[in-house]
Amino acid sequence: MNTGDLEPAWIVDITDVDKAADFTTVQSWRFWCYRETTDGKVEVFEDTSPDPTPGTNPWDVSIAHVWVAGETDAPGVLHAVPIAVWPGGREQSFPGATLTIESDGT
Repeated sequence: MNTGDLEPAWIVDITDVDKAADFTTVQSWRFWCYRETTDGKVEVFEDTSPDPTPGTNPWDVSIAHVWVAGETDAPGVLHAVPIAVWPGGREQSFPGATLTIESDGT
């Protein structure tokens, strides 16, 4: 993606390799995004209502973040952490997704 781009949405695919999780029972999802800096992790945004799309199996799900103006204004590497909130309030994070925002040259 280039700086200023708002499409396509950032989609993170999650699969439980043990095939034990049933992501259809997750109460809600969050999509946390940060940058690595010399001062540690700096939040870029937290989407409290990303769009989950069930996979073919209950242990597969895709979580999409629709960009908001300003989120892609600075070049660099973004890190995503989708967070599942299970019944009872237990949270489970899925770190590891990255996306590079390139300068559009203007």
